[in-house]
Amino acid sequence: MQAYNKSELENYFLAEEAKKLYQKKFLSKEQLQNISAQLVQLKSNANIFFRIGFFFLGSFLISTIISAFGLILFPLISEQYQIIFFFYAIVAYIGLEVLVNMKFFRHGLDDAFVLTSQISFSIGIGILTEAILPVLITMLVLGVFFAIRFINTISAVIAFIGLVGIFFNLIVEHDVMPKFYLSFVGLILAILVYFFVVHLAKNQNFYSYFKTLDTIRIASLLLGYLSMNYLVVRELSQSLMNLEITNKSDVPLAFVFYGLTFLIPLLYFFLGIQWKDKLVLYTGLATLAFGFYSIRHYYYFFPIEYVMVISGILLFGLAYLIIQQLKNKTEGVTFQPDRDSDASLLFNTQAILSLTNATTSAPSQTNPMEFGGGGFSGGGAGEKF
Repeated sequence: MQAYNKSELENYFLAEEAKKLYQKKFLSKEQLQNISAQLVQLKSNANIFFRIGFFFLGSFLISTIISAFGLILFPLISEQYQIIFFFYAIVAYIGLEVLVNMKFFRHGLDDAFVLTSQISFSIGIGILTEAILPVLITMLVLGVFFAIRFINTISAVIAFIGLVGIFFNLIVEHDVMPKFYLSFVGLILAILVYFFVVHLAKNQNFYSYFKTLDTIRIASLLLGYLSMNYLVVRELSQSLMNLEITNKSDVPLAFVFYGLTFLIPLLYFFLGIQWKDKLVLYTGLATLAFGFYSIRHYYYFFPIEYVMVISGILLFGLAYLIIQQLKNKTEGVTFQPDRDSDASLLFNTQAILSLTNATTSAPSQTNPMEFGGGGFSGGGAGEKF
């Protein structure tokens, strides 16, 4: 199913691991160069900015190709214009296969062709059916296909959006169940997707998809939190169920959403520490900050300056307690510096401070005994001849 050669993928990921070992000071620069020279690597961009630049270049390239074909095809299919989008999707897919044969992988050019093919086909389905549900199903199917075949993270995110959108559309538009249960369906779906992805990640055969699986894990964690977040639930209730919320009324089961707005981030936070998982830990911190914003969006208990001071005190206390718990740990989530962290700035600062202390002038010492004039209780020679 994968479009790439297995040995070339193994060489790519071996080179990536060698770079990580070099950053963590396990390999020297010469050893890294020797390993990279022995491995025939795919054409990729580790730098995200270069990848974005090549993505725009690829988008310009494929738009040029599509425009050239469009000048010829538009007069022929003026009535069935949705066919042109399917044709664009096929052209983009052929171009993608060509780039794969040229050994482009996570380069930026291939990303442009991946997105163009999926988006064009989805637009064509939408125009042909004039319905949202077929488009969401297409996003799910094509996203899974492109994510598996081309190991593309963006395609996996599109498939996840399509999956969530299918359940959302079935409940909102087709009345499969009352709209009140939409939040709980989102939470259950997030839990199922998360643990399914964790199960796949344990299989060593899927090692090449670890970035894709990590991205879906983050997306499922965010979905689970946003499904129970008070701000999201309240806004959806007003727009979908036409509820009028005043100072004397609130959403149904409001106390549940108030509590879960803060309990879920705390759960993420402590599970991240217990599981030694930075993704879960960072997601917990981000959702906790959004939880405070959600409540303050509707209720102003204190002025903003008081909130900032109190939040700073709470964060300082929480950070102190966590440091005390983690400062002696050497594995997992610890307070010890990472071996791959760049400590050159700290070392340079220490060298400058040491040099400053070393070059300060020594204090001058005055000699209490002056020669000449018979000083210091002695009849010595005078200072004049």
